[in-house]
Amino acid sequence: MAARASKNSTPRPRGRRRNASRRWCIPPAILREPDETLEASQILEEFKGDLGLLLWNSLRDVTLWSATPEERREGLFVSEAAHKRLGLLATSGVEPALEVSLTTLAAVVGSPGTASPEIVTLVCLEVGKWALEQGAFGTALAYAQAGALASPEDAAPACTVGGMALRWGRHARAETWLRRCIGLARRGRDWQSYAQAYVDLGTLYTRRGVPGAARRYFTQAMRAGRRHGLLAIRGAALHGLFLLALDAGDLDDAERYARSAMRAYGRGHPRLAELLHDLAYLWVTRESYGRAIPMLQKLLVARTEPADRTLTLAVLARAAAGTGERRLYEEAWSGAWSLVNRPGAPEDHSRALLELARAAAKLRDWVRMEQASRKHAATPQRAADRRIAEQLAQLAAFARQPHP
Repeated sequence: MAARASKNSTPRPRGRRRNASRRWCIPPAILREPDETLEASQILEEFKGDLGLLLWNSLRDVTLWSATPEERREGLFVSEAAHKRLGLLATSGVEPALEVSLTTLAAVVGSPGTASPEIVTLVCLEVGKWALEQGAFGTALAYAQAGALASPEDAAPACTVGGMALRWGRHARAETWLRRCIGLARRGRDWQSYAQAYVDLGTLYTRRGVPGAARRYFTQAMRAGRRHGLLAIRGAALHGLFLLALDAGDLDDAERYARSAMRAYGRGHPRLAELLHDLAYLWVTRESYGRAIPMLQKLLVARTEPADRTLTLAVLARAAAGTGERRLYEEAWSGAWSLVNRPGAPEDHSRALLELARAAAKLRDWVRMEQASRKHAATPQRAADRRIAEQLAQLAAFARQPHP
């Protein structure tokens, strides 16, 4: 009995050892797209001529330098390489900010043995930001990734790569970088990157249509944000949980999450207006049209991007239809419709068209409802739009029925 009691009183640390080993596991990340036969070929597609060649060569210099062991970097490049890079840079006519960054990267070629990984990473991320401002997502992602490879033990650049890949719609690549970021962040105790990676994973799985996994990731991010005092990230996680609850029809939970997210964001947060817009949409869903209209009208002033403005006008039209304000309905519906049909509009307006159809159905404006339904049917659809197409089909079928 004594032996048994002694055995029972000894804790078994097996689970703790397993968790510790998992904590230090850093998974690899996807470096190329399946159709990318040439490394960072998007740079040459997005920037033509000398600038494209200069950007591509500079990036290749960094990736080669990063892949070479530190003790073998001296003499990695031929002596004339740095001179050639600077000569091409001098004749390329690039803007001053980019010229400074590319000049710094040319120094890696000139002195590869003494180049600082931290500086290389910082400069690559700056070039990535510049490319993002130009709308060159492929170049931005390539340079952010080069920055992460230059500092492979740093979680923050890995998080940046994952976020950029997510924004560009490269979900498989984004997930590998975000999971790598989580491992690096736990090892380096970088809780900002750790929590942000979980927010981005929640967003990724929301887009994939896997709400259960998305909810787990947002919850993990929310807890990390609370534990480490990261209010903005906690707000983003609560915002994600709000949208999941709204989509699932759990409207009471959705409103609770929305109000918690507002408190976490605080005044002046860049996503506060987006949250308020989503809250107004919740009120429209709850048929609290009178609460939604003033907020939507106020938000409309700052919603200048065509896709954002179109959706706000469509939701406003639905709210006005709910209160029977025919004039406001007509103005909002016509404003959204003109944006949907403007020449060369590349944006996806599926959700706005659904809201326009719902608004028209509310006032039995069958002609406009049919217009919105036909416009959606004539637009190339993504897999994510299938549910919207089904809802529009139901509205169209209802419209074709005889009505008193």
